[in-house]
Amino acid sequence: MPSTYRRLITAYCDAHGVTIPPGFGRNTPSRFAIIRADTSPPKLVAVTWFKQEDVHYYIDRFLKPELGESFMQSIRILDFKEGCELVDEGGARFKKGAAFIQKDPPSQ
Repeated sequence: MPSTYRRLITAYCDAHGVTIPPGFGRNTPSRFAIIRADTSPPKLVAVTWFKQEDVHYYIDRFLKPELGESFMQSIRILDFKEGCELVDEGGARFKKGAAFIQKDPPSQ
């Protein structure tokens, strides 16, 4: 599955003009990724995460101090397993947002 996440993330970034930092891929890619939309062009955060709790930790320790409480306007949290964007509403879990990867229709 890690090679699948690497492929999905790089394909998404290439298709949407998101810069991939040199550090991406040093560790095994996981399902959750953050894109910094406050930079031009938008930039992928080099680290990806397997658990939502780790994403919360990164946001609380690194992004909120840098971007302030309006950080959600400056980032996109993407779940490459479910193919949807995640929204932080202040709880312990993220809320599912809009889909960004078209799921294959069931075969008949």
